[in-house]
Amino acid sequence: MLVLDHDRAGGYWGAVYVFTAIKGLQVVIDGPVGCENLPVTSVLHYTDALPPHELPIVVTGLAEEQLGREGTEGAMKRAHATLDPDLPAVVVTGSIAEMIGGGVTPEGTNIQRFLPRTIDEDQWQCANRALFWLWSEYGSKRGAVPAPSPRPPGAKPRVNIIGPIYGTFNMPSDLAEIRRLVEGVGAEINMVFPLGSHLADVRKLADADVNICLYREFGRMLCEALDRPYLQAPIGLHSTTLFLRKLGELTGLDPEPFIEREKHTTIKPIWDLWRSVTQDFFGTASFAVVANETYTRGLRHFLEDEMGLPCNFAVARKPGEKTDNAAVRALVKEKAPLVMYGSYNERIYLAEAAGGAGGSPMKPTFIPASFPLPIIRRHTGTPFMGYAGATYVVQEFCNALFDALFHILPLGTDLDKVDATPSRLHTELPWDDDAKALFDEMVDAQPVLVRISAAKRLRDRAEAEARSAGEPRVTSARLARRRAEVPA
Repeated sequence: MLVLDHDRAGGYWGAVYVFTAIKGLQVVIDGPVGCENLPVTSVLHYTDALPPHELPIVVTGLAEEQLGREGTEGAMKRAHATLDPDLPAVVVTGSIAEMIGGGVTPEGTNIQRFLPRTIDEDQWQCANRALFWLWSEYGSKRGAVPAPSPRPPGAKPRVNIIGPIYGTFNMPSDLAEIRRLVEGVGAEINMVFPLGSHLADVRKLADADVNICLYREFGRMLCEALDRPYLQAPIGLHSTTLFLRKLGELTGLDPEPFIEREKHTTIKPIWDLWRSVTQDFFGTASFAVVANETYTRGLRHFLEDEMGLPCNFAVARKPGEKTDNAAVRALVKEKAPLVMYGSYNERIYLAEAAGGAGGSPMKPTFIPASFPLPIIRRHTGTPFMGYAGATYVVQEFCNALFDALFHILPLGTDLDKVDATPSRLHTELPWDDDAKALFDEMVDAQPVLVRISAAKRLRDRAEAEARSAGEPRVTSARLARRRAEVPA
């Protein structure tokens, strides 16, 4: 079966992204054929999925010779000798190890083994299992959840943020925003797990009163195993307000003073933008989103349900499900939005569609919202989640509108390069009533931002072609031939 444009990696990568995020771990991952060297070679050159200067991955170089004739002990010992016990450490056996059961664990070491099942799991499924594995191996020891550590009187409620790992789009910014919200209502962060945590502290996950699952794709298995209430990190204004109020209910804190302050600070720019000149375009400025389920659900709910922007289509990538990228490609061509949120796949589809069917004046703007994508997002100033995320999303949408306007207005050097105005020696071409009705229908389907340009182009071409064909009137049949000029 031909699979068009993979949009995620296999389970091997999910394990790498989780285990490199926690300190003190030494684990063997049995990688698939040919993948053992990827984390230390090509991947670091085109994405920020892994930190290049603190790379905690050691490749054993196990090949068929070691697995079949020479034995694996020597290669594993050489890999272990290079590990720093205070840093994260992932030993990748690679080659055909996964196929035949892997190598051996060197004697006298505390190296663990983890089978990523990269053949039948994708990166999110494996990450979900790897997070739970860390807890079962180093937290609960496969037993009941430990009782929380006692707290002194007056201590703040404690919250875990579950899910920040490498290889996830925009993670630093979303993590910073969720942390800001939790601390803003008066709670304290117990652990961010696994990113930056140490293996010795895994048991402390049980000390939190509430857990926050950062992503829908992975982390819920661990949240459920911790036997504490957990919330999903929010995207959008109303969702964030509900999130904060529920967090307050679970922790005994009053979130309303913080929410009120946020209205006059973090989210004030949203009202300013809503009342500005851009408000004229919001009702007809369409968008589409193809991303992981966390972002697709969040962006669609926020922009369509809360802000009233029309959504041409939304496709969520879910764990264990193959995205029909051929269908996405067709949607991009047939229902080209003014603003496209997505990955590099969708950016390519937009380029293939060449800005819309039939040379439409509308040129869609692409906004990164998903891996796979060669992009760096280390700074914490680009969140999609929380109140800061709502402001950032609306800000960038308005910038996309201005970008669309740029592609409509002629450049200064082209202002005088226009077609000659037809003389009045000819008689005006009358329009049939049904042609006028079809014309209005086609123009009304366009965003306000490009409607004038679309109407002029459509009218001029219809009349010019009617004259060239010697037709005395503009008919609906003639206009229908120009329907491709304006995408649905």
